[in-house]
Amino acid sequence: RADLDDEEIPEGHEDGHWVGPFVYEADPEDDLRVTHEEVFGPHVALLEYSGDIEEAVELHNDTEYGLAGSIISEDYREINYFRDNAEIGLAYGNLPCIGAEVQLPFGGVKKSGNGYPSAREVIEAVTERTAWTLNNSEGIQMAQGLSADITTDED
Repeated sequence: RADLDDEEIPEGHEDGHWVGPFVYEADPEDDLRVTHEEVFGPHVALLEYSGDIEEAVELHNDTEYGLAGSIISEDYREINYFRDNAEIGLAYGNLPCIGAEVQLPFGGVKKSGNGYPSAREVIEAVTERTAWTLNNSEGIQMAQGLSADITTDED
């Protein structure tokens, strides 16, 4: 449980519907909704772990959601392990987690977002498609009886 500071409640929210930002410690063994569901609110739950990156990623993945996540580390093996094993649509290394890349399409995995991680959809967002047909025969063949007879002065 955390005691919330009610001194900075904005005008008009005196009767509720307001939670200011707060940070708290939670036991990973406790079955808390705030550590297993997406909370679109200003909170950070700190979960203690042994220091093993595999355990940390296992704790991170212990949810039905996977919009975004971040790792802060000086060990690039840990960063790469997180990148390769965290079940998320948006991953950050040595950056804060903002939950979106506004210049790219984004989603999440599991029950988060639309199920499309940004990497999968980025090619379509930043490229234009071109229909391409390649003729490997010696003659030029066209549809609907059209002709592509090309003659030159040398013919």
